[in-house]
Amino acid sequence: MNPKKLVLIAAGLVAAGLIFFVWTKHPTKKTQTAKASLLQVSVEAVATNAPTNAPTIVQQHPKIKTRFSEFTSDERSEFETNFKQRYKPALNKWCEAYDGHLPFSPDSVSTDNFVERVGKNSSVYSEYVFVVDGVTLGIQDSKGVARVDYLNDPRQTQKMAALPKTGEAPIIAMPVNKDQLVKMLVSDGGEQFRANDVRLIPSAFSGALNGGALVHVGGDPDNAASWKYDLVFGADGKLAYYLKGNVRTQ
Repeated sequence: MNPKKLVLIAAGLVAAGLIFFVWTKHPTKKTQTAKASLLQVSVEAVATNAPTNAPTIVQQHPKIKTRFSEFTSDERSEFETNFKQRYKPALNKWCEAYDGHLPFSPDSVSTDNFVERVGKNSSVYSEYVFVVDGVTLGIQDSKGVARVDYLNDPRQTQKMAALPKTGEAPIIAMPVNKDQLVKMLVSDGGEQFRANDVRLIPSAFSGALNGGALVHVGGDPDNAASWKYDLVFGADGKLAYYLKGNVRTQ
């Protein structure tokens, strides 16, 4: 399986054409790759601080996830070096791409926020999971390339599974537009997307997250596994959810 591919969402029809559900505490669809299974269990356990029913792959490899407190002295030293030399620079570059749209300060991300590693071999694939001000952040280290590939703010995404407030009119206006997103994505991954490749849906169509935007980028609109980016913005324009798929890096 390709660990870069994952599906953490399910798609369904709505009046405008599509309803988009983001997993919160309980995923609505089984993930289709090892990365999806491992990262989903990891971030849910961190976000909810509660037991999670792990997929089979985690049960077969109980040490595929390693808490920072379980690192050996050599592993800890290697991680701290990599954080300074590779992970922090990758994070800073990503933060610059989404400047003004982040749910936390870039300066607040440090080794103190690190929770656990998913995977054992960064020459193949490892995911480093941080929790910053309640937001789960994933930094992937794969084949010598470090990049941010996951973010989830449960305070916002949990609203996706909640019914809209009674009497509250849906807000159709969105806090970001296609031109802004195309610029963000170029700065993020170096890939120039056409405006037609960036699909926006008001979040009010799919739950209680009113005034935000659901963004699907690239791939087949009807096949979530093929999307190159999945993003959710809250009404304040801050990223509530970010998932990076198979895109080339600069």
